[in-house]
Amino acid sequence: MNNIKISSYLVITSLLALVLTMHLAPAALIGLLLFLLCKRLGDWFSQYIPELSARIFAVMLIVTIIVTSITAISITVSNLIGQEQSLSGLSDMLTTTINDLKNDVPNALIAYVPERWLAYDATSIISIIKEHTNELSIAGSQGLHSIAQILIVIAIALLLTLHRFESIKRNKPFAAELRQRLVLFGKAFENIVFAQIKISAINTLLTGLFLLVVLPYFDIHLPYNKTIVILTFITGLIPVVGNLISNTLITVISISISFKVAIAALAFLILIHKLEYFINAKIIGTRINASAWELLLALFVMEACFGITGILLAPIIYAYIKSELTQAKLI
Repeated sequence: MNNIKISSYLVITSLLALVLTMHLAPAALIGLLLFLLCKRLGDWFSQYIPELSARIFAVMLIVTIIVTSITAISITVSNLIGQEQSLSGLSDMLTTTINDLKNDVPNALIAYVPERWLAYDATSIISIIKEHTNELSIAGSQGLHSIAQILIVIAIALLLTLHRFESIKRNKPFAAELRQRLVLFGKAFENIVFAQIKISAINTLLTGLFLLVVLPYFDIHLPYNKTIVILTFITGLIPVVGNLISNTLITVISISISFKVAIAALAFLILIHKLEYFINAKIIGTRINASAWELLLALFVMEACFGITGILLAPIIYAYIKSELTQAKLI
């Protein structure tokens, strides 16, 4: 391995370390996704119109789709969830649950529960929020900072789409090696992201059928079922761990109805979880030649090192490393 190739590995490693340590994963993933979509559309349009016009048209189309989608999703989610499943309704449900818990706990156990815990209600929660206004303002400023990063990355992705790159063969040695690293990383990203979107969509469809069709058929209405379906798709975009999050949420809420409903929900979720092994093997496993235990191990290590950022990037980085090793004929 020559020094030029080693240097390209050091650069790509440094970039990934920067993204992981500076918590830039959401912005980086959105930027990569937009660039990939624009490039794919541009390549398709270039079959019918000049290349530059095709890229410009692809960028304009993607921007239009983003604005339209955000507007449509906001309206749809607002109408779909409705007032009965709003955050205020969730707050009322938590207050009722706390009060019910106070009444259901045996007197023998009440003595061991701290009095300040029993005193909590919706008013107490509001008071706590007011007491921690500074922390909330910091969180809000961090959120605005993240939004600014995402907007900047979106602009960069769109500008990169319009830029015309020379073929790798015509690049200088270092540029050629670095572009080769980026191409492999882009393929790993494409394989993981689009595969995970398919998996999350299938899981959400099955969960939606269970919560919105099967349970209502037996006159069982799970609280916040529509909200849970939406959260199932969002969390399902995180490989393996996402399903555990949504499954735990559904099971816990089912317990509030009855133990039988909780058992039925748990059995159904286990069935979906087992089905997902075959889906993962078909969609992800065949693309990057990885087993479920490999992805779990990558998620475990990256979460321990970098937290939620590590979870987001673990499958992509693992797929990229594996593609590099495969290309080098080491595995």
